[in-house]
Amino acid sequence: MGKKIHQELPESGESFPESGNSVNGILVERDQRGLLRVKTKIIERDDDYAFRYPILLPSKHHVVDCLIREYHLKHSHAGIQTLIAIIREEVWIIAARRTIRSVVKKCVRCKRFTAKPPTTFPIQLPLDRVRDAATFEVTGIDLCGPLILRSKTKAWVVLFTCAVYRCVHLEVVTSINTEYFIQALRRFIARRGRPSVIYTDNGTNFTGTSTLLRKVDWEKVVSQETLNPINWKFIPPTAAWWGGWWERLIRTTKNLLVRVLGQASVNYEELLTILCDVESVINCRPLTYISNDSEDLLPLTPSMFLQDIKESGVADLDLLDRSKLLKRQRFLQELREQFRCRFRKEYLAQLVQRHGQKDCELKVGDIVLVGSDNLKRINWPIARVEELCTGRDGRARVVKIKTRTGILVRPVRKLYPLEVCSCTQDSTV
Repeated sequence: MGKKIHQELPESGESFPESGNSVNGILVERDQRGLLRVKTKIIERDDDYAFRYPILLPSKHHVVDCLIREYHLKHSHAGIQTLIAIIREEVWIIAARRTIRSVVKKCVRCKRFTAKPPTTFPIQLPLDRVRDAATFEVTGIDLCGPLILRSKTKAWVVLFTCAVYRCVHLEVVTSINTEYFIQALRRFIARRGRPSVIYTDNGTNFTGTSTLLRKVDWEKVVSQETLNPINWKFIPPTAAWWGGWWERLIRTTKNLLVRVLGQASVNYEELLTILCDVESVINCRPLTYISNDSEDLLPLTPSMFLQDIKESGVADLDLLDRSKLLKRQRFLQELREQFRCRFRKEYLAQLVQRHGQKDCELKVGDIVLVGSDNLKRINWPIARVEELCTGRDGRARVVKIKTRTGILVRPVRKLYPLEVCSCTQDSTV
């Protein structure tokens, strides 16, 4: 084998000198068959001749790649360091680590356990997150729980959060089916107003509500009422980070409940009271920098946009001068405008994109592993990329894939490319 490789070296782009006692700074000598053997420092050791004088092989040759692949499969897909030690028993490969790494990297079976999902280029926030809007006009919804009440029944917390001003509204439901969620949504609309856009994940209660709303004859409703249909938007399946702006507040709510409740068991009314306190605390959190200087402006909080100062009618209201009421109304309007101006300059202006990793884009026809949180990696299904769903910037962050069971929609960060095309036939998959 070594003699054949040495004969084919000129064709492979590498060549060893016909004479001389060194190659790439390695001392060598020719044996009786004309093979170059490395002169190691353990020549005097009582050991195998091949171990003391290993055959010198090039780093770039098809036969060398086949040799490494054979050892890799023979020794149960051994790693790079193990292969270096095993192959060193017989041969010496120039730049062995780099050569073995390039061969092992192409093993499809190993990719099932070492492949990493591609990174995607960061995208700017959608218009719904940064436009001037009323509080809760754009709303994200999620649930957390269950909580065990004193009556041994379960309860869940429904979190409604404003996409722009980061306000929260908390409701309690005793079941997570569609009917109970609709009642919670009705209570939210009655207190906070009707949102125009709602973002949720793909929970059955959310999809069920959206399906029921689509069955409403909105042309008839609009002709009789001033209501507009709610634009319901779902994040891709298994892409929880797409809803990070409500998941972060879910974690805050859970942390506060754990600190307040501990191991205590409460009834339904007590839980409602505690959630109102939690909601108040979250809405009072600062959104901008807290200065130590007493002369600086107070930090912006969600409650500043949530609780507009409103006067309520009393018995002596009619005695007040009309001009004073108009002046007060103008003052409150100016105050709201100042809050929104500060929100734009101090909060929105600090939102920047950060990206420190290199992009890796999928292509139609690529073979990928479909990651699943409920399965071990060895049981992850293999799929083929059928279609790229590009975003506003022309980059694909969601793709359609074809598995053994059908067509699925998945984010690219849940896909692990095997770096083989759909037309490639490999018996090791």
